[in-house]
Amino acid sequence: MQYALLGDLHSHYKCTKSVLEHIKEVAPQAEIIGLGDLFECTIGKKKAQKIRNAPVEVAAILEKEFTNLLTFPSIIGNQEERIALVTGDKRFLQYENVYEIENATLMHGHQFDWDEDFNPTFPPIETPLLFFGHSHHAAIYVNGERQAVPYNKPLSIGEKCYQINVGPVVENMEWCLYDSEVMSVTFMQAIKFDPE
Repeated sequence: MQYALLGDLHSHYKCTKSVLEHIKEVAPQAEIIGLGDLFECTIGKKKAQKIRNAPVEVAAILEKEFTNLLTFPSIIGNQEERIALVTGDKRFLQYENVYEIENATLMHGHQFDWDEDFNPTFPPIETPLLFFGHSHHAAIYVNGERQAVPYNKPLSIGEKCYQINVGPVVENMEWCLYDSEVMSVTFMQAIKFDPE
């Protein structure tokens, strides 16, 4: 089966629309799954520790044309958690923390430990593959070492263990195509972008 994995949308309509159109063009049969941070919280981390019961329209960017694009399942990101914290709105907590598909675990990445250079320490998982986002940098890790990311070229991953950051939709319009039958991952980037 093919999976189109995308994360870090941050309420950006045009980038998200471009990525979804690219997925439809390149892999129309793929199941789309979000890796969190669908929405953008407009209240920073420090302020969020003190603010409660803020109106949703003040705490998050929730434009209707963007939310209409969200027709696929997703896991939770730190942005959804922060919006729920400052507003009390539980709908942002509807997403699972971890999700498993064939041979792969999906997490946002804010659950990891990150060092001062924003390098992750990966948690133990039971699948050979871990797909995540959070850092806004597409990457593939082999034995904990970050490797260069080739775009539009299927990487044969077999049954080996890899940690794969699918890259951000916001700004970079990146996503990953995972084929569980042939065990390959393809880093993708939507290039059709209408700036208007």
